[in-house]
Amino acid sequence: MSTSTTAYEGLREAARSVVLTHRGLGFLITAAVCFVAAPVFSLPALFFATAFLLGLVIFSALFVFAGHSRVRVERSFSPQVVSPGETARATLRATNLSLLPCLEAKWDDELPHGISGDASGVLPALGGSRQADSRVAFSYRLQGLRRGRHAIGPLRVHVLDPFGLVFRRHAFGTTEPLLVLPRRVDLKSIAPRGASDDGATRPAPQYVGVGDDDVIARAYLPGDAMKRMHWKATAHRGHLMVRQEEQQINPRAGVFLDCEPRTQGTVRDLQGQWEHSPTFEWCIVATASIISHLARAGYVVTLQSSSTAIDRSFADGQDSLEDAMVDLAMVEPDDRDHDRAATPERAAFAVLGRLDLTRAEHWVDTIAGARSVQAFVAAGTSAAALEVLERAHWRVVTYRGSDDVAERWTQFDGSSSYVAS
Repeated sequence: MSTSTTAYEGLREAARSVVLTHRGLGFLITAAVCFVAAPVFSLPALFFATAFLLGLVIFSALFVFAGHSRVRVERSFSPQVVSPGETARATLRATNLSLLPCLEAKWDDELPHGISGDASGVLPALGGSRQADSRVAFSYRLQGLRRGRHAIGPLRVHVLDPFGLVFRRHAFGTTEPLLVLPRRVDLKSIAPRGASDDGATRPAPQYVGVGDDDVIARAYLPGDAMKRMHWKATAHRGHLMVRQEEQQINPRAGVFLDCEPRTQGTVRDLQGQWEHSPTFEWCIVATASIISHLARAGYVVTLQSSSTAIDRSFADGQDSLEDAMVDLAMVEPDDRDHDRAATPERAAFAVLGRLDLTRAEHWVDTIAGARSVQAFVAAGTSAAALEVLERAHWRVVTYRGSDDVAERWTQFDGSSSYVAS
């Protein structure tokens, strides 16, 4: 596109932004009536009235067209990353780059769905670019409601001329992202029913015969062996604890998130965006809660998605829990499965959608290296798929998008292969 075409499009867009008020429309109608009535009633003075009224409207249009024509807007957030329900402060700095001053005007910041806030106010008058009062800063609070990377802006300014005849709608600056992390819930330690006797969630100690001075206790997690129970620490802390030797390798666990659109019950809309899926959002909350729970318990956690969107490992010198939360905040459904097997861990936690037989077999093959698998699957999963998971000795809990994650988590405390919703 040529420079002249771009300039023409810019002028046309600017002209469309100038709008008559009811008063301005009344002035034009009155001017037209005076123009018609002047020769009819032989009153030349009405021609002067016509010219005066038209001149006021044209002057007002030029005034708002030229005013606020060159304003730079900068936007920042503190903090730039928030959890759902937390607030951040948006600070905007407006600078008039034109020699002409800017009148007082109304402003509002465009907020996307998932962000709330009182993003409107009055922009004070700005002096010309060579004057000390050519800059102003103002702020407002906003709240993150839904996970994701939300684009805030641009700043919209409504400029009214001094006579109230014409106003112009400006848009200044670009959008700035505000990241809202996924919601997390606290998960409780659950009783070791049905756990394998060899302590499936953790590797064997490196050394045999270490004394009590080398033993520490950590919270119980699914699959820990009964012989590892630390009853003294359990009685002292009020929840189940297991013994862990300081010299043994840190226990490891893998967490897997299903991002396949069909299993998550979502499709793209006419704008190409994924429709909201309560099932997928439940999976995000569950995944975020599980990896936080495991990390607090001292586990080396591997987090992977069915696609290539997420592949993290929380260990010294590697990724952090905060990195994983950012990934979960921005992850979207993806129908492309990664072309490699999941990282083999002794304990695995799978957060899946509504499975059919094919997807159930896919996940059993993907997590074939784990000795103990706890899986969430969405209600509506076929009986054939559940049978596949049962034959693989998975412990399965079904859920609905409205269920409480912490409550469903406690249902892993059981000896049955799966728990129906």
